[in-house]
Amino acid sequence: MKLIIVMTFALMGSVLGQDFLLRSGQSGQFPNFPYCLCKGTGAYKVDNTVTYKGDNTYCFKVRVSIPTNCSEYCCQQADLKKLEINVRPACNVPGVVLTATLNGAPTTVNPNFELAPQGPLNSTILKITQLGLNLATADSAEICVKLGTNRGGIGCTTLEQLCLPSVGAAPGVCSIALFSSNNNCCPTSIVNNAVPPAAPPQGPIDNSLRLCTTCVNFTLSSGVGIVPYNFTQAQCAAYAKAVAAGFLNAAFQAGTDVFRNFTLNVCSGRVVSVCGKFEDYKGALVAPYADDLASQFLALVAPGGAPPPYLAGHTITVTISSERSNELIGRRLLQDSMYQCPLAEKSLPLTPANITFPKCICNTTQGVLPFATLPFYTTKPGVSKGSTQYCFTFTSITPLSGPCASVNIFAKVEFWANDTAPLRRSLKGFYVRSSSETAYTFLAATWSSFGDQTVRATGLDWNKQEANGAEVCMELDNSVSLDTFCLGPYSKGCYVNIFDKSKNCCPLYATVDAPYVP
Repeated sequence: MKLIIVMTFALMGSVLGQDFLLRSGQSGQFPNFPYCLCKGTGAYKVDNTVTYKGDNTYCFKVRVSIPTNCSEYCCQQADLKKLEINVRPACNVPGVVLTATLNGAPTTVNPNFELAPQGPLNSTILKITQLGLNLATADSAEICVKLGTNRGGIGCTTLEQLCLPSVGAAPGVCSIALFSSNNNCCPTSIVNNAVPPAAPPQGPIDNSLRLCTTCVNFTLSSGVGIVPYNFTQAQCAAYAKAVAAGFLNAAFQAGTDVFRNFTLNVCSGRVVSVCGKFEDYKGALVAPYADDLASQFLALVAPGGAPPPYLAGHTITVTISSERSNELIGRRLLQDSMYQCPLAEKSLPLTPANITFPKCICNTTQGVLPFATLPFYTTKPGVSKGSTQYCFTFTSITPLSGPCASVNIFAKVEFWANDTAPLRRSLKGFYVRSSSETAYTFLAATWSSFGDQTVRATGLDWNKQEANGAEVCMELDNSVSLDTFCLGPYSKGCYVNIFDKSKNCCPLYATVDAPYVP
């Protein structure tokens, strides 16, 4: 799967890259930081160690250090106007608040993230400009930047999250360029990370990098009167595939990777769990994408439009949770990790679609009777030549409290159907059996007046035991599809009313051929 994703991105880059670059305003002319044409030799550099001042504030010390035998403008005359840091694209999120100081005083202009105009797609810099330093004032100048988040708590607040290290460099190592006012001079420095102090550390420092296990959990819940739905193996496999692709894509967008790809962990009844692993600081880079991912994963279960009929009355919850595991891989880090791996939760309660059927006044609420229609019909060859039977199965449930709950007799069923003359003729009739019977009994179809779009199988009069597992099979000529015959928003679906003898109780159910698999 990982190879396929990588190949897909490579193909997208070759086919669509130019269009992306044009729309982003990035020319791709200079593939490496500082992403422009300038001289890397100059009079200024940054100390190779960052000072951490607390409160997400990191300070860089400027030095005047003229290279030996350099008499060029950049070494002898250039000023120092701005500092740029090579950063991860994921840090450039709307509403992030950044501040900076120069020698303890606020800078003239606040820092900001920018796409590098001449860099490759998504190359991003953090810029602090209008510094106003020169050869006489720059030495020992301290430039501090306070990292922050937006109101949603999204943003990069550590150097591991912020800086895009060069190939082979450890996380938190930053590339910094110091520019002259004419942008011709850009001496570049590599600075090491300053580990923020823990408060207080819960264990000794070890030579390890902690992993976090991230799981996406799909769960279904429902109340009284609802036929509970269980996920299928095909749905579990499809969700796992989509989750794996979603996190790979998010990691790609964040400029990082997944330590262990996401795979199906649990597929049992009403719970699906798909889990993978991140190195914790890389998981923190993907964390800003968690809410969007949860929404995407929720749509796997309930795509837009009418909710799947088998989920009516259910609440779908998608939770992205992360736990730091005991697995460790080589890198020096405080034992209690400072990073937050992906966390999110999205829920969606689903109600039946609003349908103007049946044509009489009765209580159509699902669950009011102690009977219900199962959400999927089956098919088999019809008795008549060139016909198919569509069989609807019924079950017993614990009903909602109310006047319909005490009903003991399943009297009849009605279908929302196209009642034009040719389609009426395509219905051969019904074959029915209670749960206590093995043979089917033929019932002629009973149609309402033209325009009522109602056909019924009457005289069933099953008790609770007989109704639990009973079937009503509709036999249609093969010249007519079920989509044409049955009305409603669902492809290959039918609406069925169950009536008691009083005709006051008529819960309405939709049935389809199979559950949706993305």
